[in-house]
Amino acid sequence: MDIKRTLVFMGDSLTEFFDWQKRFPGYEVFNFGLAGETVEGLTGRVDIMLRTLRSAGREPDLIFLMTGINNIAMEDNDILPAYRQAVGAIAAAFTKSRMVIQSILPVTLPWVDNGIIEELNASLRLIANEFGAEYIDLYNLFVRAGSGLRRECLLDDGVHISGKGYEVWAGAVEDFLKRLTLQA
Repeated sequence: MDIKRTLVFMGDSLTEFFDWQKRFPGYEVFNFGLAGETVEGLTGRVDIMLRTLRSAGREPDLIFLMTGINNIAMEDNDILPAYRQAVGAIAAAFTKSRMVIQSILPVTLPWVDNGIIEELNASLRLIANEFGAEYIDLYNLFVRAGSGLRRECLLDDGVHISGKGYEVWAGAVEDFLKRLTLQA
């Protein structure tokens, strides 16, 4: 019996609202996205995710993490301590898994400065290095040099992702998985 590699996606509604299993049928996929979730909320759910995976008899090969936009939308930009705690909790719970931190995406909310998101993403890259995790820069896939945000990648609410946006995101994950396969 051929056992599929296991991918886990953790995050908020951006993660939850996409059918990762359909996009990656060659893998066993668990989607632990939860609409409205903050960084702190995700940290509080690590034990639940661990129990769910253990009851399924699975240890994830790869964990893709994207969180933080709900904090930022609520004008809580001081997410790095909680983010570091979340990554630490995930790393401690899933010791055999490879973690992939994905950047926070740009938004078109009038009260959110995407420059803050860019600064946070630079820090997330450092947190990834600190924990030996991989980092995928999705932010820059959602912007065009010189012309700003690729609006076709977002829905009208300025936060959630369009079909085109999910194509971009899933394509980046697919490219990452192909690089891993080539390295193996």
